[in-house]
Amino acid sequence: MGRRRKRRKKIVRRRSMPPRYFQCPRCGSMTLTVDFKKTGKPGVKLAIVRCGTCGLHCELEVPEALERVDVYNKIVDLVYEDRLDECAPKSEGGEELGEAPAEAPGSEEEE
Repeated sequence: MGRRRKRRKKIVRRRSMPPRYFQCPRCGSMTLTVDFKKTGKPGVKLAIVRCGTCGLHCELEVPEALERVDVYNKIVDLVYEDRLDECAPKSEGGEELGEAPAEAPGSEEEE
């Protein structure tokens, strides 16, 4: 007499999803997010990087082929090379956000 034939179990493997939150290179917390916006230029998108803890904010124009992990690696490289000012968000006037407009010398009123 023979045995019953065993059924073969199918192994379901899930693809790993890329991470949504990254470790901030400035403060070390896991609150760094990378979001994308479309730009008017073909083949280019705007990457917006924010840290919820220390307030790190950076905007970069990157090729459409780059993913979140690639942009995160670019940001880490900029931080470690101390060139983070290259990706500061720009306002429409061309000045960096957060800066007060420069006043002409001697325009201050003295009491």
